[in-house]
Amino acid sequence: MTEQESTAAAARVAYEGARALAERDAAHRAHTERLLLACADALDACDRLLAAGPQQDAAACRHSVGLIARQLEAAATGAGLELIGAVGERADPATHHVVAVRPAPPGTGDDEVLEVARRGYRYRGHVLRAARVVVAAEDRTQAARKGTAQG
Repeated sequence: MTEQESTAAAARVAYEGARALAERDAAHRAHTERLLLACADALDACDRLLAAGPQQDAAACRHSVGLIARQLEAAATGAGLELIGAVGERADPATHHVVAVRPAPPGTGDDEVLEVARRGYRYRGHVLRAARVVVAAEDRTQAARKGTAQG
């Protein structure tokens, strides 16, 4: 390969790399703009709700706030945000922060989530915020008695 051919090949590789980077940047910009527009729609809904003022009854206000929350959640999950924390799942130290422990009610297991105090979020496999949860804990003395009664 001549020096001129080598320079031309290097220029082609650099051009293709720059083009691929520009395409990724454009896709990222479009993704961000879609998310921001969805958030803007939710903000507009909040403005309409606030403009209605105290004339609106509490049930209608609660319903409207619920609709706005679902709109924001749909936008966020559509953009790749995952919700962490649900009643009934087993608490995981990697994704859950235990804020309280309660005796396990009948039918629940040790470390089972009884209540979600604050949801957690994960994006692209990275935990942005751990869920704050209340978990069940089996009474150790009762468990020991059960074990000796069965054994």
